[in-house]
Amino acid sequence: MTIPPYTSTSKPVGIGSVTLPARNDEAPATGRILDRWLDRVAGRPRRVQLALDVAMVLVALLIVAQVAPPEFLFHVIFVGLVMHAFLFGLADTLWRIGIVSVALLGYEAAPGLGVPFQPMDLTEWSLMFVIAVLVAWMADRRATTARQYASLFRGASDRLLAVQEDERRRFARELHDGVGQTLTALTLTLHAAAAGRGRSEVGARLSSARRLAKDALLETHDLAERLRPARLEQIGLAAAVRELGGRVGLPVRVQIGPGAAETGLLDPGAAAEVYRIVQEALANAARHSGAPLARVVLAAKDGVLRVVVDDEGHGFDPADVRETGLGLAGMRERAALLGAHLRVESAPGRGTRVALEVPLTRSSGGGA
Repeated sequence: MTIPPYTSTSKPVGIGSVTLPARNDEAPATGRILDRWLDRVAGRPRRVQLALDVAMVLVALLIVAQVAPPEFLFHVIFVGLVMHAFLFGLADTLWRIGIVSVALLGYEAAPGLGVPFQPMDLTEWSLMFVIAVLVAWMADRRATTARQYASLFRGASDRLLAVQEDERRRFARELHDGVGQTLTALTLTLHAAAAGRGRSEVGARLSSARRLAKDALLETHDLAERLRPARLEQIGLAAAVRELGGRVGLPVRVQIGPGAAETGLLDPGAAAEVYRIVQEALANAARHSGAPLARVVLAAKDGVLRVVVDDEGHGFDPADVRETGLGLAGMRERAALLGAHLRVESAPGRGTRVALEVPLTRSSGGGA
């Protein structure tokens, strides 16, 4: 499972077999221009803030100099306030609104002090200030939401990296303990065959070497199948799960509901993730449960694919088991990527039940 770095190109960003949308380059041109402008602002916030403040001060000087209608120039200041509210939020905007309010009151009181300023209607300015405050509040909400999503994305990426490293360690261990040891035995057998003194001894050694080579090939094929189920896209999820049940190391009874047997219920990436969860659950049952039989049930109904893997084996106490020990963290992360709900129920002496509910790509009215 490969996790590429974050990218802002038009291609999707992949996490495992699930695809996350990248930034939408097909958005309207005005939206793309605004995004690029906001990116530049984010890179130089103090400079932009200073530029807006200087611009509003210059407009205030023009008002004092009476070089243009004051109402028009105060509207320009209001536009500057709204831009500041949108870019920098409520805290930095409120005290600027206070300064502008004092300036407005000073302008209104100036004729009474003998300063010949043009009269101006201030009835709409309270509404303008309310608009600026609302824009600043919405900008703060937008920034808070963006930070929350960024934090969630970082957390999910960290968890996926941990799961990825755990899977790598497990495959490395299986390669070393399985294929590696078989190939070592094969090498020693071939050396012994080369040193053999009689035809019968050499033949026996070569026969043993053929068996070891066959075992290594089967183990390699099994690991490759676990890395990527090649037939999944060809025969569909239900048939692939049925095939999987025949080679996990213990008898498996697979029940496929009519709706779940249809093709196209899930996109290929989601189907691969569901397959991996079933594969992990059956592998745990084969290795740890001691059960004589495991069961897999797939049923599609009301727009949800329900998958249950259970056994009547030894069971375990989930509170006493490291999640990485049984691949529980990996199953949960895969379910989270699917937007699915996963439950793992077990107790000592009462077996284990893994239940997964996945929203379907298209609604299915079938059932089990």
